[in-house]
Amino acid sequence: MLDFSDLPVVDAHCHPYTRKDALSPDQWVDALAFGGGSPAYLREGGIDVDAAALTMLGRLKRDTLYFRFMLRRLAEYFGVEATVEAIAASRNRAIAHEGYAKYAQKLHQAGKIETLIVDDGYPLPQINLDTFRAETGVEVLPVFRIEVLIQDLLDDGCGWREFQRRYDESIAEALGNRGYRGLKSIIAYRTGLDIDPASRSPDQGRVALERLRRARGRGGDDPVKSLRDHLFCRAIERCIDFDAPFQVHTGMGDWEVHLAACRPALLMELLRYPAYRACKFLLVHTGYPYHAEAGYLANVLPNIWCDISEGLPFAGNAGKRIIAEVLEMAPISRVCYGSDVYGSPEPFYTSALLGKQALGQALGELIDDGFMSVGEAQDAARLILADNARELYRI
Repeated sequence: MLDFSDLPVVDAHCHPYTRKDALSPDQWVDALAFGGGSPAYLREGGIDVDAAALTMLGRLKRDTLYFRFMLRRLAEYFGVEATVEAIAASRNRAIAHEGYAKYAQKLHQAGKIETLIVDDGYPLPQINLDTFRAETGVEVLPVFRIEVLIQDLLDDGCGWREFQRRYDESIAEALGNRGYRGLKSIIAYRTGLDIDPASRSPDQGRVALERLRRARGRGGDDPVKSLRDHLFCRAIERCIDFDAPFQVHTGMGDWEVHLAACRPALLMELLRYPAYRACKFLLVHTGYPYHAEAGYLANVLPNIWCDISEGLPFAGNAGKRIIAEVLEMAPISRVCYGSDVYGSPEPFYTSALLGKQALGQALGELIDDGFMSVGEAQDAARLILADNARELYRI
């Protein structure tokens, strides 16, 4: 297997984490594990969330391959047994001894992580990015999630003229003066990726908002989709104005996601629409488990990038397969490393380790099969781990 452990990393999609100095083992698991549902999921189904239910949820989180990989790598880092209890105690002692910022910075340095491109639309309320930068010790570049703005405007109850003005001005201010390097949308969670490219027609937003206001409690699914499609298309135009990338959630997410509506292929009509071809799109999560579709889109459309976050690290041992299948069609210059991790510094480090391991395995097989040389594999790894994101975000 190729060894890329010394190569630098730019994480093209992740989330800032809030400071947590001391955590119990269960709190540590809840802060950074993926999957297993949640207490809210059970309560909404009328299930009593007692101690047994919480134990069951915790076990599901601990029983994923991703989580077990993370435990093993952190056990090596701390020099302790690969148990939640030993690792939680080790991180608490390290933070108490050297301070939270120093602890986080050492983990990022160990993973060779140089830049984090963060979606600060999660967690909410949004954290102070200056504080986050100081604690991580790495370059932090935010992207602006449009759904946070949309919800604020809907909650405010303003009419269409003010809604439109504040929407456009807020995005322009974020990209022009507040240091945001791009936009992000989770419209896939809301109304799906089957977005009508003609939704930018002048009156669609106004008519949709008026219908939505009138609907109150009487349905309104059609106006919700119509409004969100319109606002998504307006956001594309702002990205073109500022030459800023647009991150679009595709594929897997938490238990609330409508997975069938998140397929990258649903974006095809929108992405090839002539008015939007100048916008650079990053398909977040590469649409996993529909990642072959994202790789195809990146092949036939020159303004499409794929980030392999969430499949890495949360799909565990599938990382090498995901990379190999995306590269079946996607140009090497259009694939970016990403993690989608959150919660605490530890998964940023272990995700970088897993990403390099999976990339070494996938590219090693391509060498064995005669598709590239060792030198070409080294160049490809540099591009995927850091340089493609640097080019896309002009770092």
